[in-house]
Amino acid sequence: MSINGIHLFAVKNTFSGTHLRLFSPLEFIRVKENLDEDERLLFRTSVNKARTRLEILGCSEEKLKTYFKSGLEYQQSNNLEHNCDDDDEQMYYRDLTFENYSNCLRSILEISNLDIYNDDIMKIYPHLSIQPISKVIIEKLSSGGYLNPFFYDEIYENEEHLLDYLLDIYMCLINSQDDTFVEYDLTHIIHGRWVDEFEVLKYYDNFMDTTVIVTEGKTDIKILSRSLEILFPEYKHLFTFFDFHNYKADGGASYLTKLIKSFSAARIRNRIVAVFDNDTAAEAEIQSLLTIPILKNIKIIKLPKLDFCSSYPTLGPTGKSYLDINGLAVSIELFFGEDIIKNNHEFFPIKWTNYVEKLDMYQGSIVNKGELIIKMEEKLNNPDLNNQDWSKLILLWESIFLADLSAN
Repeated sequence: MSINGIHLFAVKNTFSGTHLRLFSPLEFIRVKENLDEDERLLFRTSVNKARTRLEILGCSEEKLKTYFKSGLEYQQSNNLEHNCDDDDEQMYYRDLTFENYSNCLRSILEISNLDIYNDDIMKIYPHLSIQPISKVIIEKLSSGGYLNPFFYDEIYENEEHLLDYLLDIYMCLINSQDDTFVEYDLTHIIHGRWVDEFEVLKYYDNFMDTTVIVTEGKTDIKILSRSLEILFPEYKHLFTFFDFHNYKADGGASYLTKLIKSFSAARIRNRIVAVFDNDTAAEAEIQSLLTIPILKNIKIIKLPKLDFCSSYPTLGPTGKSYLDINGLAVSIELFFGEDIIKNNHEFFPIKWTNYVEKLDMYQGSIVNKGELIIKMEEKLNNPDLNNQDWSKLILLWESIFLADLSAN
């Protein structure tokens, strides 16, 4: 596997499921760079997409720093216990901090196509030889193993359980430019018949470490699952969706609250994103959950705030008025796009329906909801990203991608 053309991590005679997590099956390509070379078979993506996938899978900078800190404390205590008298090792740990390590790693990864196996690398790039940390990083990378910044080889095998392979890769990704290529070259193992292409791609068919999306109802699930396929197909394999339809499950904010409580009580281990509407009923339910020990791998979010909803037409006892409906009446329909929720250049209004005494706020919903859902289903069946408004659904998915799932 390489970043910016720099060969980093490798396994022999097979493929690594850990490495495949950085990619989508849609990113498997065949490349013939010139007539004299064989066709290369590889996955290729950007650092930004690979990093996003690992964050969906639970990585975060906060978790990385905790991992680094615990590993450093372990190794420092190990050095003290064994009275380490290796000057190079002592100097390495004297300078080792998360910031110093990140800076040194970044200075290596920014050198495009760096040959880390070159014995003269320090002569060619003298700025790398200044830092003992850079020397250790290059030694680790040239071995084909993981970064393993905390342990020296003599105890590596015994302490392998302390390593987190995804976080080692994530460390590289957060210290690389977003648009840099990440590649996983499988040419030799496929041409060498150690594995075949079908076997590699089947990994994604059997991918089980998904994030589960749970919402207030089946319409939300239908919109989210189909829009993910349209807008972000490269992340589709990382998510599964709660099945309201086949299991005749109830809907509504209160039912979503019950699900969250049930998942926590059963100690479900999957990463779960529970998406509430951004309205009064949802706020009342979320407040009721604050006193309950919800599992850390369950993230509760509301539909994101919409700028155009800060002054939106509403219908009430006093007639038509324009109000900020964020937090009061924003449901999935407001994310359908202006090509659906506008009629004759006017937004379909929100109608106030009931009063929630606990919060001293009104609850509202958009008029003609059934008609809007039918139009949205037509849009999902005939997507045209160039001529339809998908901007609000993109915003919604980006908020889901950013949900902090690192606790698991």
